[in-house]
Amino acid sequence: MSTNNDELLQILREIHDILSRIYTCFEDQYLEIQKQKVGEKLETLENMLTPVRRRIYPLLFDTRRLSQTEIADKANTTQPTVSRFISVLLAEDLIRQSESEDGIVVYRDKYDLAKLI
Repeated sequence: MSTNNDELLQILREIHDILSRIYTCFEDQYLEIQKQKVGEKLETLENMLTPVRRRIYPLLFDTRRLSQTEIADKANTTQPTVSRFISVLLAEDLIRQSESEDGIVVYRDKYDLAKLI
């Protein structure tokens, strides 16, 4: 009986080793695809950045959770300009928009591009 258990345990170890190698292969491919995607998204963002938009972008992710009006004031522009830029960023899938528990709209830098520009 123990021989069957030992054989079964050996087979399971071999299966585990095979699955680990497959996982590593796919993980490497996934990371490479993500790296490529970030590069493409960064290029998209850089192509759409004007000096005003360059000032707006990092303010969207300010930990103080600034309103569009506050962002406009800090970027020396108008709230409609901020709103249009946010719409473009959402359409290009560069940011995420959600609402916090207290009802404030929060933006997330989907690809952490703010630190790259």
